[in-house]
Amino acid sequence: MLKEIDFTKNEIPANGKVYKILTQLPIGRFKELDKMEVEFYYGFDMQGMFDKLKASFEDLNRNKPADASVKIHNLMRGVAEKVDQRTHVVIRICSLFLVTEDEDLTKWNEELAKEKEKDWAEEGYSMTSFFSLVASFLPGFLQNYKEVSQTTSNQTEQKEKKK
Repeated sequence: MLKEIDFTKNEIPANGKVYKILTQLPIGRFKELDKMEVEFYYGFDMQGMFDKLKASFEDLNRNKPADASVKIHNLMRGVAEKVDQRTHVVIRICSLFLVTEDEDLTKWNEELAKEKEKDWAEEGYSMTSFFSLVASFLPGFLQNYKEVSQTTSNQTEQKEKKK
């Protein structure tokens, strides 16, 4: 049976460690959160995707469709590889806020997120708990999610009516 995080307590036990839930982030971690927020909402790093698509678009404008095709193919392959190797963005966001007593709050990296993920997985926590935690951290998450869902639903209805 999977465990759920008890949010009434300000800490969660995991794999022999105790993680405290931060209510504020230091500047360095906030900058990381800012980057992750875009990935969380849209599923990818916006700047990297933009740069690669822009280069492909420029190739198409220069009448070099083969070059554009290769770049787009490499982008697709790169995204697939990243998705397979990277810790899920929800876990990474939680790793910013869930900290051990001896953790240096001025530092964060992917390896730290992986270590925490291992602890949380071994403790048997459900991903639902981590999604709930992220929803509480990101301002406007639930409202944004509802708006995107409603917009998507409305667009689908309009397409169906046109048929």
